[in-house]
Amino acid sequence: MNNEMPICDFGLHAGEPYTKLPASFLNWMVEINHDKSQFAKKELLRREDAVLSACNNTKNS
Repeated sequence: MNNEMPICDFGLHAGEPYTKLPASFLNWMVEINHDKSQFAKKELLRREDAVLSACNNTKNS
């Protein structure tokens, strides 16, 4: 299993892991179909899954 966190390598957020980037930046990457938009999509889905999981855990409590 690869636990390596992808790092943004361009622009204002160069050097930051995708997990720390603002959602607005990730959405922008997806909207313009940036060369690295697959990283943005993956991170946005990870965040969505985390929210849904937290909501489901709250309902089951």
